[in-house]
Amino acid sequence: MPGKRDRKTGSYTHPEASALLRPEVGAQPQFKKKRPPVSYRYDSSLSPALEWDGQNPAREQAEQHIRGILDAFAAGRGRLRPLIAELRDAGQDRLANELEGLIEGDLATGEKAAVALESLSTPFLNWSGKAERLSFEVPTLPLFVHERLSTKAILQTLKGHKRDRQLDLFDLFGERDMALHEKLLKAYEHANGWTNRLILGDSLVVMSSLLHYESMAGQVQMIYMDPPYGVKFGSNFQPFVRKRDVKHNDDEDMTREPEMVKAYRDTWELGLHSYLTYLRDRLLLCRELLAPSGSIFVQISDENLHHVREVMDEVFGGENFVVLILVKKTGGQKGGFIQPVNDYLVWYARDKVLAQGSFVRLFESMSLPDLIAEGFNIVEFPNGDEARLADVKGPNGDSRDYEHFPELFVQEHPDCKLFASNPLTSGGFRKNQSVKFEFKGRSFDPGIARGNCWKHTAVTEDGRSSGMDRLAHANRLFVGKNQLRFKRYSTDFPFKTISNWWDSFGGASNPLYVVQTNEQIVRRCLLMTTKPGDLILDPTYGSGTSAYV
Repeated sequence: MPGKRDRKTGSYTHPEASALLRPEVGAQPQFKKKRPPVSYRYDSSLSPALEWDGQNPAREQAEQHIRGILDAFAAGRGRLRPLIAELRDAGQDRLANELEGLIEGDLATGEKAAVALESLSTPFLNWSGKAERLSFEVPTLPLFVHERLSTKAILQTLKGHKRDRQLDLFDLFGERDMALHEKLLKAYEHANGWTNRLILGDSLVVMSSLLHYESMAGQVQMIYMDPPYGVKFGSNFQPFVRKRDVKHNDDEDMTREPEMVKAYRDTWELGLHSYLTYLRDRLLLCRELLAPSGSIFVQISDENLHHVREVMDEVFGGENFVVLILVKKTGGQKGGFIQPVNDYLVWYARDKVLAQGSFVRLFESMSLPDLIAEGFNIVEFPNGDEARLADVKGPNGDSRDYEHFPELFVQEHPDCKLFASNPLTSGGFRKNQSVKFEFKGRSFDPGIARGNCWKHTAVTEDGRSSGMDRLAHANRLFVGKNQLRFKRYSTDFPFKTISNWWDSFGGASNPLYVVQTNEQIVRRCLLMTTKPGDLILDPTYGSGTSAYV
């Protein structure tokens, strides 16, 4: 009996990643690199109760003129294209290149300006205090290190070893230690090894510090934001994981720490108006942090979904909306009508065109009903016979409705295979494929008279087996309605690309926090939009799901 092999666990590190050295909490009095607050300005003309001054005759005239400008740009572009083609045919490439530059340069700039003017007349969402508050000021504060959560770092410090390398995956949120004078002199000046961080405080102030102290603008690849839903404006939050039953306005369920009250509250002075202001401020800073190909996911319920979409259209642009993902919850709220059983993930990109380059398509296993719906409704018996699933009888010869009860078919016919038949012909003429093929004593024509041919070679010039012969030998040919088709078994690739309906998760298993998110949801978002080494940010971070994933 062979002995067990020793399996050494390796470390997954990013030695090229770095971050600015941050000051220690004990060095606050000596910290001199203070910065003034930063003002962020809204573009009120693009704001998403929807308003529209459609009774203004001047605006109607302006819209007509703008539309005329855009039509003129389109007409000019259409007239120049054929002219450029004629010039290239005549060998006048220099003049053709100049006209190409005119289309891509001046015309494109003018067209973009006209589109921006046209957008000023679109309906916009307005709320109390928005028109009066065209900008907001955020304190620019340094982020002091309070604690390192790394057992390995603590043990090495006790041993007295000086650390001179980047921490690996098992160090989690640790950071290499330095002398006090180095921390004072080098804070926010020199690069240090990258460490993951948990930051306590107002997410608006934190993101502003990341932008202006650590120069992280345009570096975050994915942001997962699970903000308060803005639905119970007088509710308490859950301050302790040991008690999930939080009562409304119960002093015993409150905490004395103001940071926790501000960070986790769902209470708003002006209700929905204050909530929309809160959300837009943070989305504006999220946009600045996102990389050009980055994505942001905002989790929200159905009650304020329409408002969140309008605010995100304003911040990121409607053209950068990717998709609305429906996530099934464990259960819905009971009421007199249909119960809502899902939350929503609103997915926007910083630039949708660039985000396509970093998108990773994900797959999930197909269930038996999915396979039947995809056309895997033909049965191959162990003796080689074939029949439609709807015509297959039960073990005793009685009728069965296997198409609607595929699990029963698998139970009663475990040795049978399901397959789908796909076309074996395509358009065009090819010497070795536009011929008849003999199979099981019959001659099959791919449709030569109609200009069709086989997708694979039917004859070869060197006498070797043709592609169709190899398919026949592999039992991959199926005789359909007087035509050969390709046999594709359900076990070949029993997967499908995921859609925007995520119904297999439900709530978090064994939740410790009352609004804890299922980690599989965050994991999917990470896999779709990031690769190893990319930065992610969770500015709301209620139950710590992102760090756990």
